Amino acid sequence: MKFSISASEYRTLSHAVFKALYEALKTTAPPEPQLVANLVSEIPKEINALGSLSGYKIQSGGVFVHGQPFVKCPCFPETKPASVEIGDILLVRSEVSRGKVIGRRALLLQAKKASSLPTKPDNKNQHHLYAKWPSFEYVRSGPELNGKKRNITGLDLHDATRYLLIFDSTPPKHSFCCGSLYPFHLGRCLAATASPTEPAISHYRCFATELIDFLLGDAGKSFLSPPPKRKRNWDKVIDDLIHSTAKRESAFVGRAITPSAKRAPRGRGILFAMMPDCEVSAYSVFNGVVKSEEIPSLDGGDEPPFRDNIEEENDENGGISVIEFIVESENSRD
Repeated sequence: MKFSISASEYRTLSHAVFKALYEALKTTAPPEPQLVANLVSEIPKEINALGSLSGYKIQSGGVFVHGQPFVKCPCFPETKPASVEIGDILLVRSEVSRGKVIGRRALLLQAKKASSLPTKPDNKNQHHLYAKWPSFEYVRSGPELNGKKRNITGLDLHDATRYLLIFDSTPPKHSFCCGSLYPFHLGRCLAATASPTEPAISHYRCFATELIDFLLGDAGKSFLSPPPKRKRNWDKVIDDLIHSTAKRESAFVGRAITPSAKRAPRGRGILFAMMPDCEVSAYSVFNGVVKSEEIPSLDGGDEPPFRDNIEEENDENGGISVIEFIVESENSRD
């Protein structure tokens, strides 16, 4: 459900979003996975500092996982690569009223560096997946997902599955960017989203604007959690990604928070609670997904090794980077 905020609160929210993107993407020298990790770290930090907006409290958290899961389908236009990532970032929004979740939305993003607009995807198979969403099968995604087949359908898939374009040089100035109102953007987009249309991607939007709309309940696609039984559509795919992510760990968010960290937290904000001895929000999509004894300890002998390069992240254990938002109506609390 979309909710409204005052003009001054909209400016406050916009400022927080623009600041998060600026801090995450002010230098694009790092590889794409580190930039994604920066977003996973900075967006929850700024959102959690907001406080209340028109009687709504927004909490956020993020967890980073690189390069998983992969999918394949028999109708890819090219023989290589045989499989592609299903996405880089999953945004999840849960709306809470009177102590109950009344709706959830998701937005799946495939990140790509870009030097200018318009731009073309460099992976035709990935483009085909997002443009057509044919039936696909999980591969290189861990024993729980490998071999499972899914088929996403619906009229609004290009609103729910989009490209995230991170500008790797001087950010272009375009009419769709509203950053000129805020000093952090200096009138130029640091990132944009685009619909995966064919033959060329289109419908470019400032990523900050898309994220603000998502927070307000006006972007992405609704989903049910848990998904309906025996369904293999959008609801089930989001459920797949949530469960696989909950069982992964990574060093990249730790680097974004503390570059010299020897022990890397899995997440930021409310999803930092995906660590031992912490409690996940009762409204989180991760609540009850993973038992505390299944999460590797960071206090001593069983801690996961610090990963020094991206390649070590490409094991077959599934998962996707997730940024979660919980929007709770304070006026209706019991």
